[in-house]
Amino acid sequence: MDFSNVIAIIRDISIIVLCCILGTVAVVGFFKVTALVDSCRRIVSGAEHLMSTISGALNSTGANSGLLAGIAKATSFLFSGTEKNSD
Repeated sequence: MDFSNVIAIIRDISIIVLCCILGTVAVVGFFKVTALVDSCRRIVSGAEHLMSTISGALNSTGANSGLLAGIAKATSFLFSGTEKNSD
Protein backbone atom coordinates (compact mmCIF):
# COMPACT_ATOMS: atom_id res chain seq x y z
CA MET A 1 0.00 0.00 0.00
CA ASP A 2 1.59 3.21 -1.11
CA PHE A 3 1.10 6.76 0.07
CA SER A 4 -1.53 7.73 -2.53
CA ASN A 5 -3.75 4.80 -1.49
CA VAL A 6 -3.55 5.84 2.18
CA ILE A 7 -4.54 9.41 1.24
CA ALA A 8 -7.45 8.08 -0.86
CA ILE A 9 -8.72 5.93 2.03
CA ILE A 10 -8.47 8.86 4.47
CA ARG A 11 -10.31 11.07 1.95
CA ASP A 12 -13.08 8.50 1.49
CA ILE A 13 -13.51 8.01 5.23
CA SER A 14 -13.62 11.77 5.83
CA ILE A 15 -16.27 12.17 3.09
CA ILE A 16 -18.39 9.41 4.66
CA VAL A 17 -18.08 10.96 8.13
CA LEU A 18 -18.93 14.41 6.73
CA CYS A 19 -22.02 13.00 4.99
CA CYS A 20 -23.16 11.36 8.25
CA ILE A 21 -22.70 14.61 10.16
CA LEU A 22 -24.55 16.63 7.51
CA GLY A 23 -27.37 14.06 7.44
CA THR A 24 -27.72 14.28 11.22
CA VAL A 25 -27.73 18.09 11.08
CA ALA A 26 -30.38 17.99 8.34
CA VAL A 27 -32.64 15.66 10.35
CA VAL A 28 -32.28 17.72 13.54
CA GLY A 29 -32.84 20.92 11.56
CA PHE A 30 -35.98 19.45 9.99
CA PHE A 31 -37.42 18.66 13.42
CA LYS A 32 -36.55 22.15 14.69
CA VAL A 33 -38.17 23.83 11.68
CA THR A 34 -41.24 21.62 12.03
CA ALA A 35 -41.55 22.62 15.68
CA LEU A 36 -41.18 26.29 14.70
CA VAL A 37 -43.90 25.99 12.06
CA ASP A 38 -46.23 24.29 14.55
CA SER A 39 -45.56 27.06 17.06
CA CYS A 40 -46.32 29.72 14.44
CA ARG A 41 -49.50 27.87 13.51
CA ARG A 42 -50.63 27.93 17.16
CA ILE A 43 -49.81 31.64 17.45
CA VAL A 44 -51.77 32.46 14.29
CA SER A 45 -54.70 30.35 15.49
CA GLY A 46 -54.70 32.20 18.81
CA ALA A 47 -54.54 35.55 17.02
CA GLU A 48 -57.46 34.56 14.79
CA HIS A 49 -59.46 33.54 17.83
CA LEU A 50 -58.63 36.83 19.55
CA MET A 51 -59.58 38.87 16.48
CA SER A 52 -62.86 37.01 16.07
CA THR A 53 -63.65 37.67 19.73
CA ILE A 54 -62.87 41.38 19.32
CA SER A 55 -64.86 41.49 16.10
CA GLY A 56 -67.81 39.83 17.81
CA ALA A 57 -67.66 42.39 20.60
CA LEU A 58 -67.52 45.29 18.15
CA ASN A 59 -70.35 43.94 16.03
CA SER A 60 -72.82 43.72 18.87
CA THR A 61 -75.56 46.36 18.63
CA GLY A 62 -74.92 47.95 22.01
CA ALA A 63 -71.21 48.35 21.53
CA ASN A 64 -71.29 49.94 18.09
CA SER A 65 -72.29 53.44 19.01
CA GLY A 66 -70.44 53.89 22.30
CA LEU A 67 -67.26 51.92 21.84
CA LEU A 68 -66.52 52.95 18.27
CA ALA A 69 -67.29 56.58 19.03
CA GLY A 70 -64.91 56.45 21.98
CA ILE A 71 -62.19 54.89 19.85
CA ALA A 72 -62.73 57.51 17.16
CA LYS A 73 -62.45 60.34 19.68
CA ALA A 74 -59.36 58.82 21.29
CA THR A 75 -57.56 58.44 17.97
CA SER A 76 -58.78 61.64 16.33
CA PHE A 77 -55.61 63.51 17.26
CA LEU A 78 -53.59 61.05 15.17
CA PHE A 79 -55.54 61.76 12.02
CA SER A 80 -56.22 65.47 12.39
CA GLY A 81 -53.49 67.27 10.50
CA THR A 82 -52.49 70.91 10.38
CA GLU A 83 -53.21 71.30 6.70
CA LYS A 84 -53.16 74.78 5.21
CA ASN A 85 -56.09 75.62 2.99
CA SER A 86 -54.92 77.55 -0.04
CA ASP A 87 -57.78 79.47 -1.61
